[in-house]
Amino acid sequence: MSRGPLRTWLIAAALVAVAGIGSLYGVGRATGSDHADSPAVLARPGADLTDVFVFPAPRNDANVVLAVDAYPLIAPGMGGTTYFDPGVMYQFKIDNTGDKVEDLVIQFAASAPQNGTQTITLYGPGKPNQTGASSTWLAPMGTFKYNDKNASVKGIKVFAGPREDPFFFDLAQFFKIVPDRNFGNHGAGKTVPAASASSFRGFAAGSGCDTSPAQDFLAANKFNVLSLVVELPRTMLAPAGGAPGKVSVWASASVKDAASPYGASYAQIERLARPAIKEAFESFDNHDKSNRSAPTNDPALADAIVSFTTTAAGRSAETAGVLKAVLSPDEMLADLSQTGVKAAYLGSETGGATGSKFGGRALTDDVIDISLGAIFGNTISALKLAPDDGKESKCLTTDNTGPQGHHFTDAFPYIGEPT
Repeated sequence: MSRGPLRTWLIAAALVAVAGIGSLYGVGRATGSDHADSPAVLARPGADLTDVFVFPAPRNDANVVLAVDAYPLIAPGMGGTTYFDPGVMYQFKIDNTGDKVEDLVIQFAASAPQNGTQTITLYGPGKPNQTGASSTWLAPMGTFKYNDKNASVKGIKVFAGPREDPFFFDLAQFFKIVPDRNFGNHGAGKTVPAASASSFRGFAAGSGCDTSPAQDFLAANKFNVLSLVVELPRTMLAPAGGAPGKVSVWASASVKDAASPYGASYAQIERLARPAIKEAFESFDNHDKSNRSAPTNDPALADAIVSFTTTAAGRSAETAGVLKAVLSPDEMLADLSQTGVKAAYLGSETGGATGSKFGGRALTDDVIDISLGAIFGNTISALKLAPDDGKESKCLTTDNTGPQGHHFTDAFPYIGEPT
């Protein structure tokens, strides 16, 4: 295979998670971001975390919003009858001291569904009993009902229920570019078909790229997720005796550890912070290892960033070094001391180059284009973080989709109503 086709194949593989989970999720479709990124979460969709967001509260700048989505590919009309997995511990983990290890956790537990609803219990924010990939419950703070947009627990706004999937990406074209990354193309008796595209869609005439219309796959098919959203004072996430400053945030999903005495401990099977990072750089076979690890002892990600960037994408060692420094460990950085500004994905890491120094991730941030621009465009050289290596791939630097097909609001819980 020549370098050009190989590069196209691997570049496309860097964008989103392996998917194609029709029989397991009950639909004949696939999805992206961190959706369906390992066998463990394919088998347990309630533990499948798909996106994490951190942004200032639109109506109260003293507050910050943390949101995590789970259970992808909920079909239109099915949101109100799809429930959180009662056997899963859902967590936000927050480092507020800069050592990349969680100092605070916020935990959620769901009861078994009964009479068309669930009770959700909130734990924290509080100091974790354990750090890393094993967890036990904090003392409960209070309970609230599934799909109640007006719930609060001890001064914290809380929501747990169905929302439209906020992720936007031209996934259908992705699978034409790299059919090998469609999980449904693998297995006994299956053969991966040949690629039928080498560019994303939606480019201008004369660009040399595909000019047919791009499509936001999740919005076009009206898929939903289950969202956990909290809005709380920034001061609640500050170090003891200190003011709000930089925090690193990630989310996890854990299940009871059979090896733990009396089943008291929960073992992590899913971890997520920045979207499409594991999926962008690691092979599918390594995702489960990363998901079961803490960000600081991930066995695969840092080396995979360098390897993919220099070999598959054909970029310079300097570019790869910048990406490794920014993206590992995989924790989303937000500067809570930055007030009066909106979130901007990778903004804190780049000194505000992506929109503001707050960082985090807003619902409308085009994280795929930002990521593609850094990996395959000239973003890094334009920021003077590394010399321009002249090896950009313009037809793969954007998928030409945006947030227009989604229904975000400035009212809690901010993610659009389920379809």
